[in-house]
Amino acid sequence: MARLVAAGITARDRGGSAVGPDGSSLAVDPDMRTALPASFLAASFAASLLVGCGASGSDAAEGPVGTPEDPVPAKTGPYQLVSTVDFTIEAILPPQIEDVVVTLRDFSTNPAHALLDLAERRGVVAVTILRAALPGYLEDKLEGWINAEIAKLKIAGRPITEYAGEIAMLAEIALTQFAVDSELSIDPSGAVTHRLTGLDLHPAGIDFRLPIGGLAADLLTQTPSLAVADRGALSLGDQHFGLQYGEYAWQGIEMASKLAFGGGVRATLGQVIDCAGLAHTVASKCVLGVCVGHETELREICTGGLDAVVDFAHDKLAAMRLDVLHLAQGSARLVDDDGDGVGDRIADGVWQAELNLGLGLRHAPATFTGAR
Repeated sequence: MARLVAAGITARDRGGSAVGPDGSSLAVDPDMRTALPASFLAASFAASLLVGCGASGSDAAEGPVGTPEDPVPAKTGPYQLVSTVDFTIEAILPPQIEDVVVTLRDFSTNPAHALLDLAERRGVVAVTILRAALPGYLEDKLEGWINAEIAKLKIAGRPITEYAGEIAMLAEIALTQFAVDSELSIDPSGAVTHRLTGLDLHPAGIDFRLPIGGLAADLLTQTPSLAVADRGALSLGDQHFGLQYGEYAWQGIEMASKLAFGGGVRATLGQVIDCAGLAHTVASKCVLGVCVGHETELREICTGGLDAVVDFAHDKLAAMRLDVLHLAQGSARLVDDDGDGVGDRIADGVWQAELNLGLGLRHAPATFTGAR
């Protein structure tokens, strides 16, 4: 089958003759389909995908003419795409994300150890003072006493440690299963633009969609080639995106906490864990007539440890850049719902995708759909 590649849309007119973007006649096979090339172009982002196009019934009069069974792309308004990525096939987490998950899970199973360890790493002097002052037989019991007090605390009827475990799970899943919203536009000259617009964490179980755009180093826009063959078969060319994905993911986790418990992660922990009350109770613990004391230091360790747990998780996640979201090729089909010969939806989309989350490019299965 003959094919013409030009700077604009090329297709059949209603009489069956081939016409170019300027309206001139072209001597080509009447079965020729549409091909849309576009120059490669990069703008800002970090972590995601996809496509969008636009048109109305007036498109047929201005350029390509399709049929309900053999539709052409729209040229007015973008296609709103949703691309879903599943990186769990790799069954491996980048080291910085593994650190976050391990730390949050440590807090969920042994909160006293996490508080003391991270407070000390953060430079909370009270840890050094307390450890230097306590005899060994008291220090050995300190974590157990703190854990016993925290175990009494509940949020929404469940132990606060379960909340920390769920945050750890969300951090892990949000970095391996996510969706990206985007727009694929074709202007009247045939130029194609694909721009990422939002991050959707529904695949990770988080009811949250965050608009993308505004973080430094985001690479959000590409100008891929686009070709349409028989029966509305759609093909999109090579694209590279970049995204500060970790920061977006943390905002999603914060929003999930707010929706469920009324506050972000640090606010929720602080609301449930009364550091002053915990310090007072633990300071009163005694063995053989010797008491822990140091209520002020215990309070500082509690507040400083909570700050450190949350800051550590946030900082590690925020440093997680989706260096490359490489869409080597996309294939789908146009669907005409209203019988005007113009594609209203993009269905059965599959990306040949690779993702770099700090471990080099790895295969990342991805699918997409779209509508205008």
